[in-house]
Amino acid sequence: MESQFQLTNSKEIIAYLAQKFPNCFTLEGEAKPLKIGVFQDILSRLDGNEVLSKTKLRAALRAYTMSWRYLYSIKEGTNRVDLDGNPHEVINREQMEHAQQQLKESKEKAKKLLKDRTKEKRKTIREPSKKAKTLKIGDSVKVVVGKKPIKVQIINIEKEHIKVKVGTGMELTVKPELIINK
Repeated sequence: MESQFQLTNSKEIIAYLAQKFPNCFTLEGEAKPLKIGVFQDILSRLDGNEVLSKTKLRAALRAYTMSWRYLYSIKEGTNRVDLDGNPHEVINREQMEHAQQQLKESKEKAKKLLKDRTKEKRKTIREPSKKAKTLKIGDSVKVVVGKKPIKVQIINIEKEHIKVKVGTGMELTVKPELIINK
């Protein structure tokens, strides 16, 4: 049995619905308030179509109707539309207030999320704790070699490398960024 292609992403599903029902769904500009029960209407129109699962369709419709663009469209006195764009029931004050509350909560959540992300970014930016002192020949410093830093003495400073001497007498050439200078 051959498996058919199925839309799984909410954005893809809404794009599919906008293509299939252009008088009802839009991808840009002002959204149209959807008729209550549009989920069942879609299922009956796509009868036998395996492109959408009910669960994914429900999630996509939820995302669409919770978008700021859609919530802005819910205004008292405006008609809801069916799949063909025909006017249906009129939006009442209670429905409009509910949409405005949803919009307010969504905006507050987005604002908090943005604030938290900004706070996290600030935490990850390291402030230099102390200004590193200038390296000189003869200074004792630590160099990161492997997992542990080892104590060494600087014996020569070149443009891109620093020559150091380990306590055993072995000399190493290291990059300046591997030196821990406190």
